[in-house]
Order: sequence, then C-alpha cells, then structure tokens
Amino acid sequence: MRLANKVAIVTGVGQGIGRAVLHRFVREGARVVAVEWSPEAAEAALEHLPKDAVRLLCADAHLQSTVDEAVRLATTHFGGVDVLVNNAVKYIERNVVDCSDEEWAATLDSALSSTFRFCRAAIPHMLDAGGGSIVNLASINHIVANPGLAAYTAAKGGVSALTKQIAVEYGVRGVRCNAVSPALIATDRTMQGVSEHDMRLNLECYPVGRIGQPEDVANAVLFLASDEASFITGVDLVVDGGLTSLAASALLSTRIRTWWGRPPIQLPDA
Repeated sequence: MRLANKVAIVTGVGQGIGRAVLHRFVREGARVVAVEWSPEAAEAALEHLPKDAVRLLCADAHLQSTVDEAVRLATTHFGGVDVLVNNAVKYIERNVVDCSDEEWAATLDSALSSTFRFCRAAIPHMLDAGGGSIVNLASINHIVANPGLAAYTAAKGGVSALTKQIAVEYGVRGVRCNAVSPALIATDRTMQGVSEHDMRLNLECYPVGRIGQPEDVANAVLFLASDEASFITGVDLVVDGGLTSLAASALLSTRIRTWWGRPPIQLPDA
C-alpha cells in the first residue's frame, strides 16, 4: 500500500500506460481522479475497480476547463492533490517539412502545454499540503528520433525540460517532479498494423529480448510517485529494455550476435 491515503490525478486512463497506472495506483491504496476523453474507454478502464476509489472525469485533458475540474474534484471529493501523473497525449505523425502549423500546435498543446497546465494547477495545492509528487510521461523520442514524429519529439523534449524546471523551483518546498521515458510499449495503439516481421525486427533492438508492457511503465511511475523515491527529483527515468544503450552496429556484428546467441543477420546483395 505504497500510496495509502494519497490522492492522485491521472490523465489518459482509457488504455495502455494510463490504464495500467490507474489500476496499480488503486491497488496501492490511492484515491484517483481519472481523466479520459472517451466514455467507452473510460468505462472499460474502470471495470472491476472499487467505485469509492475513483472519480471519473470524461473530458479532453488539454483543455484548461478539464484541468480546473480535475483539481476541483481531487480537492473537494478526496481532500487534496498528492500525486499528479501527466500521461494523456494526442499527436500527429508528420515529418518536419510536411507538418503544418496547425498540426505542430495541436501536438505541442496536447503533449506539452497540457502537462504544464496540470502542473501549474496542482502545485499550489501540493505546496499548501507540504509536498507532493509529479510524474510526467516523456518518451525516448527526445533521446533518439524516429522519422515522421517531428512535433511529438519536440514536445516530449519539452516535457523532460519542464520536469527539471519544476524540480528545481519547488523541491525546497517538498514538491518532487520526475519524468518517465518509455520505449515501444505494447498497447492497442502501438501494435495496430504491426506485422509479425516488424515485431521480430523490433525485438532485435532490445537487449532484454522483449518489448515493454504497460505494467513496466506503471511500476516506474509508482516508484517515483511513492515516498520510496523521496530523494529523487528532476530525473528522466528511461524505461526501454536497454534500447538507447545499444550501439546500432551491434545489431549487425556477427561477433556480438554470436555472444548473444543470435544468428547473423542476412543482408540482401547490393
């Protein structure tokens, strides 16, 4: 019960990482204001959870009105805000040249500005209570880059930087702020359209031999949110199965692949 008597706000609980965080938090004793824009996804996420532990807010997390209502529910219904998890995001897959101003702005508003608005609203209540913990979902996409994710990569870099800023400004008053940067996590969204061949190629890149599950990220979020991480703030915890530690040349090296017990990669003739 690492979050016993804690009140949390978690955004984007309808599926994947957000749903896993919600369920883990409730199991650990937290009372949660769960924010999700899709009523159908929210209903599925809340199934089997005790009704007195969760207050659902069906609304778009990037709107200021949603931020205000989530904080109001946490403070009036549960008595405060101890933990904030910024997970909700909508983004457009575009490269730099093809990304319009509107698509750029929409992605940054959802991924970065929404995180800022929730932090801005929750921090005063944490300060009044003597402290709190914020966990922002960033991504390894601000450490390495993938084609077609220009706005998303920039936004997640901003989330990591904002996390450090909050940690420095409010740590002395008891508010910790950390980020979690996942690699590929198996969710309904990320697995859509992924072929068996693509999955085999993905697995080649992960030293641990598998891709991540939502629970892997939820475990990291839980740790940073809990008092067990009381001396940790301003960090960006990478949850990637070793992906960003791997030299790309290792994927093609016969010697290294032999060390791993994997067969050599057969490259096509030029």
